[in-house]
Amino acid sequence: MPSRLMIVTSAILLAVPATAQEGGWQADAVAKAQDYHAANLPPLCMEPSASETEPASFELQVGEETAARQALIVEFPCQIGAYSQTAVYLLSDQHGTVSEIVFPSPKFDVNYVGGDEKAGVDNIVVYETPYLREVVNPSYDSSSRTMSERNEWRGLGDAGTKTHWQFKNGKFEIIYFAVDATFDGKDNPVVLIKRDIW
Repeated sequence: MPSRLMIVTSAILLAVPATAQEGGWQADAVAKAQDYHAANLPPLCMEPSASETEPASFELQVGEETAARQALIVEFPCQIGAYSQTAVYLLSDQHGTVSEIVFPSPKFDVNYVGGDEKAGVDNIVVYETPYLREVVNPSYDSSSRTMSERNEWRGLGDAGTKTHWQFKNGKFEIIYFAVDATFDGKDNPVVLIKRDIW
């Protein structure tokens, strides 16, 4: 009888560290992301300061059902300007893997009527969509797994672009892109991409 009690007690003791380890993966994931960011700083990003608080992070399940793993999207400030701030993101998972997050970001040309910005927009042509790390004035919605960008060209409420990406199949895919190329202080974007990926 005493030997059976000892075996059961040992099994319980062995189970406790594993459970505690599973519950604390988020702190490890953030620390690993911070180390990666400091060692692989993008060229235009400012150096992280030791006095900075812990970066913002958002929980994210990667994969479906049995193959799913838990991860964090970790946000790091990059550049700060008059109307815009940028950030870069890392995906840091429960197994200690850290990877860079990239976003398909359209490049485009704006053709104004008669070449005059004040005369109005003739057309807007997207000519390539490179994958970039920086997001301008970002916001992330965990419930819809959507990252949003509002890139102000000249000032708040004036010309700029709006982009939304949604996380699907292990990456962010573009679902919305609009350009407001009129410098009139009004919000009147031309929608160039709008789709539902679900």
